[in-house]
Amino acid sequence: MAVFTLEAVFAKHGDALVLHYGPWDAPNRILIDGGPRGVYKSFLQPRFEQLREEFQLESDEALRFELVMVSHIDDDHIAGIIDVVEAIDDAKAKKQPRPYSIDSLWHNSFDDVLGNAGKEIVSRMAATAASANDLRGLPLPKMSRESRAVVASTGQGRELRRLAGKLKIKLNAPFKGLVMAPAAKKVELAHGLAFTVIAPSRNLVETYREQWDKDLEKILAKEEDAAEALAFTDDSPFNLASICVLAELDGKRMLLTGDARGDHVIEGLEQASLLEKDRSLHVDVLKVPHHGSDRNVETAFFERITADHYVISGDGEYGNPERATLEMIEDARGTDQYTIHFTFTRDAHTKEKNAKRKAALKKVNDWVKQKPAACTVAFRKADAEAYSVHVDLLEPLYEE
Repeated sequence: MAVFTLEAVFAKHGDALVLHYGPWDAPNRILIDGGPRGVYKSFLQPRFEQLREEFQLESDEALRFELVMVSHIDDDHIAGIIDVVEAIDDAKAKKQPRPYSIDSLWHNSFDDVLGNAGKEIVSRMAATAASANDLRGLPLPKMSRESRAVVASTGQGRELRRLAGKLKIKLNAPFKGLVMAPAAKKVELAHGLAFTVIAPSRNLVETYREQWDKDLEKILAKEEDAAEALAFTDDSPFNLASICVLAELDGKRMLLTGDARGDHVIEGLEQASLLEKDRSLHVDVLKVPHHGSDRNVETAFFERITADHYVISGDGEYGNPERATLEMIEDARGTDQYTIHFTFTRDAHTKEKNAKRKAALKKVNDWVKQKPAACTVAFRKADAEAYSVHVDLLEPLYEE
């Protein structure tokens, strides 16, 4: 018996996915993103402890991950991964059994993508952020959340790369440099699992690199307040694309999109000859991009890529998931049967104290009340020890 299960751990407004695959009694695991600060301690670590108990690991036996992947550098994806790697490093320093082992890490750090010419820019941007006490005091109205996140996460990306080197974790294998599309071939992992990298495209990364090097260096050369450079990023299209992969095992497929833009996902699938022009692709699981934000997708995206299961990570922060995104899925699928999985609980809107998050979750709840009959909705259980939702494509990972 074999399993192919996607588990979405509640990661507040971020992502934290565990892909289980292989023999039912001893599956391999891949960790994709780790959520923002606080998620590791509150959700990932206790869930990992549950897995240790379920698979009867010895106290000195590490919970093994064949691969850990950071889709992109943003606190709501990378912070929990740093916590995982720091836990390994801390145990090593104390000469204690390591809680986890990681065979390989996929991580495109921001300054790696920029290349050598961009390293000084990144250093100065990060220094500006640090000296401004996490950007407080800078003219925030000129900056989008995404711009602040890019700068604030630069140091996190570097720290993760440093720790990986210290622990001798292979970086971006088998790629030579950045994890990019189109890859020469599928990346073959254990037990027949295959990853096809869909995004970011090599051409797009080169475009980003050239534009950042040219324009940001020009701005910083003025020796004016670096806030001008930070504000520049708001109006530019040169944000880094997420690593997006198609995972395949025993005829089943999962499309894992990080925060990628829908048009970049479509383009990547077409370039990989997985999606024909004006045709659609059906997958078993689609991880909806960017926590269900309606800025990353449109109805046509869900018409071109259809799924039996849609997984959405979010908690109402920044309005995500958006009701408009759910309506896009509804319009695209018509009378087809499908399931939408949310990482928050059914009653989350009644318990949320933050007014904006509460309003966003209430909109989702209102949509659920009038959802199409063909649509099934699954929430994380309202149980103190229920840390995730999961989709089993082969044998169930564990009995309910």
